[in-house]
Order: sequence, then C-alpha cells, then structure tokens
Amino acid sequence: MAASFNESQKLDYLWKKVGYGVAKTSIPPPGSGSKEAFNESIPSPLLYRGDLVWTNSGEIPALPPSNTTSIVQVYKDGGGSYSPTVQCTEDLTAPDNQTWKTNLTNWIPTQFGDNYLVVVYVDTTGSTTPQTTGTRLFQTGSGSDDTWFFDYQAGILNFNGATIPTVIAGGVSGKSVFIVGYRYVGPSGVVGNAVLGNLTISNTTISSSLANATITIQPTGTGLVSIDTTTGLILPVGNTAQRPSPGATGTVRFNTTTSRVEVYDGTEWDTIVGGVTNQTLNGDGSTATFTLDRSTTTAAALIMLNGITQIPNQAYAMVPSPSANLVFTEAPSTSDVIDIRFL
Repeated sequence: MAASFNESQKLDYLWKKVGYGVAKTSIPPPGSGSKEAFNESIPSPLLYRGDLVWTNSGEIPALPPSNTTSIVQVYKDGGGSYSPTVQCTEDLTAPDNQTWKTNLTNWIPTQFGDNYLVVVYVDTTGSTTPQTTGTRLFQTGSGSDDTWFFDYQAGILNFNGATIPTVIAGGVSGKSVFIVGYRYVGPSGVVGNAVLGNLTISNTTISSSLANATITIQPTGTGLVSIDTTTGLILPVGNTAQRPSPGATGTVRFNTTTSRVEVYDGTEWDTIVGGVTNQTLNGDGSTATFTLDRSTTTAAALIMLNGITQIPNQAYAMVPSPSANLVFTEAPSTSDVIDIRFL
C-alpha cells in the first residue's frame, strides 16, 4: 500500500507541475485537505534556460529538407549535402540493449511535422547503409510489446515495452541501433546575437549575412520611415572610388574626396551644396585647364567670363564629370576674369 501511495504522489506532482505549472502542496483527492490540480495556487512553471531557446525555430520548414541547411541538419544514408545515419552507442548503465544514445541533442520533434519522426534501424555495427541493409524497427513494435520511445531533446532511444526487439536483444552481438532524422542547428539563446532570416542583430548593430545585400525598411501604404531623434542621421561616408556601382537612383552619401554630400540622380552623381558658392580665377592667355577647389559636374557649374555666361559642353566642361578639372575650349585671355558658380 505504501508503494502504491508513493507512486500516486509522484504522478500527482508531475500532473500539477507539467499540466498546470503549479507546486504540489497536498495529496490528490480523496483525503482530508486534498487538492485537485486546479485548486493549487502557488506557481511553479517549468524552467527553460534562455541559452537553450531555439532562436530561429520559426524557420524550421513543415516538410523536412532533403539537404542540410543553416537551420536543419539532415542525417540519412548517402554522400550528399547531409550527414550519415547516426550509429548509436549502448547506455551500459541501463538494462542490456534497452537504451541507446545518439550523443547528439536538439533533434527536431514531430510537433514541427509528422515527417520529423525519427526512423530506427538495426544493422551490423559500422554499417554505412542501414536504411538499405538494416532492419527497421517501428515505434509501435512488432506485436510483441517491443515498442520504443525517442527523447528528441536528449537524443536517446529507449525500448519502453516489456521486451526488446529480437534483432537487438541480449545474446545478439555485432549489432547497433541507427537513427535517421533531423536536428536543429540554428542559433540558440534569447540574449546576445540573434539571427532573423539573413539578418544578424548584435547589440545595436543590424547586418546581413548575404554579401552585397540591401537591407530594406518598407512601411505599408502611405506610411513613412521615421527616425525619432533630436541629434542627427549619419550618412554613408566614402571617397569617389567607393561609390556604389551600379548606383541606385536616390542614393545619398558623403564624399570624402569632395567633402560634399552627393546624390545619384539615376545618371550621375550630383553634389549638394548649401546655396550657391563661387570661386574666381584669372586667365593668362594660354591656360585652358584650371583646377577648382572642389569637384563638380558640367551641369552643376555656371561659368562666366567677364560676367558673360558661357555655354556648357561648348565653351567649357568638367573633364571628367564630375571632377575638379575645368577645361575651356579656348584658353581665356589675360584680361579675362573667370567666375565659377557652384550650383
């Protein structure tokens, strides 16, 4: 009777802990002071360590992949982009041949889909083709109460029926259990780095795992992208040679070669300046190429000789455009005053 009472207490504890997430304070009904699970009031939720949380479990597909991915490791026969079928080792602390260890954790359980059910084979130890040459053991057994249970988190197979399958029972040597299945190998943890698809979030930095990929922020409808701050927005910074190629219309950056903000208009890079600024030079009768104090384009520079506006691409041009090289078709004379307006 004492043993029976003790077992009922254990079951009551598990029922309240797992089913209701509460602490057991009293024996189950009937009995004086007994409590049903829903009458227990002290919370006692199961602890699940934050460092073990499958961060990208949402990316596990409903149907298992045929090849290993960054999220799912595949184990089966063959030599493709996956791992060999796992040969288990016997747990010698358990009864003979009852428990077998994959020595791997985080196997994907069937809550992600029925096809994630592991497949169990018995074959000659060291076999590389158990799916072909081995004997498959079904979870429901062969009718001789020789069922098995697989602990997906721990990666352990346990024959939990009254008997061990005859192909692996005591007295059979040179045989091993093999597992075909899938493991979660994506990032884990709720702190530190997080991976969302191809994006990696590390503290305050968001980066992409794909080379040369564009990170897009896309509001819906008429929504805007708003940066709520009173400080400022830092533009991409680089020299002329570091401009993105090909350029995308609307791209804005700070050019360290020209010390100016510039924008790509779909055809060329236009320098953005605060209002109109100018520079004055003098001709000498022989010089046709002048070096300006900043880079600009032919269209963004207004050139006047002695107050007379010159026609771009006929009387002058920036070569190349944009650049700081102002080239005249004819050298300005000694008396000419060259006025450059940067628009």
